[in-house]
Amino acid sequence: MSEFVKLDVKVFDKFIKKFSERYISERAETQVNLDSLDSSQLDDCGFNVEKLKQVIRKNAVAVDLKREQGLTPAILNDIYRSDLGELLMTYYFEEKIGEDKRFIIPLKNISSRELAQLPGRSLDAIGYRIDKGLFNILLGEAKVSEQKKTPPDVVHLTDDSIYKSQKKHHEDLPMVIQKLSDYCRKLGAEDFVTFACAVLYMETGQTDKYSLTFGCALIRDYTCCNGSDFGKMQTNVSEFDPNDVHFVVLSFTQKTISETVDLFYKEVQKTVR
Repeated sequence: MSEFVKLDVKVFDKFIKKFSERYISERAETQVNLDSLDSSQLDDCGFNVEKLKQVIRKNAVAVDLKREQGLTPAILNDIYRSDLGELLMTYYFEEKIGEDKRFIIPLKNISSRELAQLPGRSLDAIGYRIDKGLFNILLGEAKVSEQKKTPPDVVHLTDDSIYKSQKKHHEDLPMVIQKLSDYCRKLGAEDFVTFACAVLYMETGQTDKYSLTFGCALIRDYTCCNGSDFGKMQTNVSEFDPNDVHFVVLSFTQKTISETVDLFYKEVQKTVR
């Protein structure tokens, strides 16, 4: 069943700290369990595992040179704005919805940026849950918008809007299979088996064995969130049958998006230093 949800997000010190720490943790995530390392070789160099963790944490986080020079960053190219949107989306689908509806998102885009200076491409989140033997795969798209109009253009007007991106995924199953296959390569054994089964069912057309959830997250603030922002994802929801749409609008209160991103950036930089 498709769902359209609006939640207010109170922006205060604990919120900024919580998601800054979460961001740093995901950015610094490694395939190797650092705590299980034999640190004797590092000891020979005069270092230890804790020092290695500090170096990774510091260098995994991008520095915004414009901000550091006291200039206003180009908001559309702001990595922290994009990443905060993805961070909130994964948090919502993993922890904020009912336990029976939550998804496991084993690999976060934030953890695997190939270029620290650029936002990631493709799907913003890929997850799964198993409902009575049925594999349910989450295809997630996140957008952040302060545009005053409702819905903002990023919902269904721009070329990379939520609606147009998700329509492509709905209409082009081979593309979805390709993305999920590439995703599988980066997973641990348990998660790999789940996704591999789903991919094989898609490849062989066994539609009774899997389903898709088109997950959408739109980050807004109180200065512009004054109506329904779901756009064509809601009015044209039947276009995504027989799969589901789960669209959440997360509306900041107390602070605007720009103010929140600035606080988020400063807290991340302060923490890693």
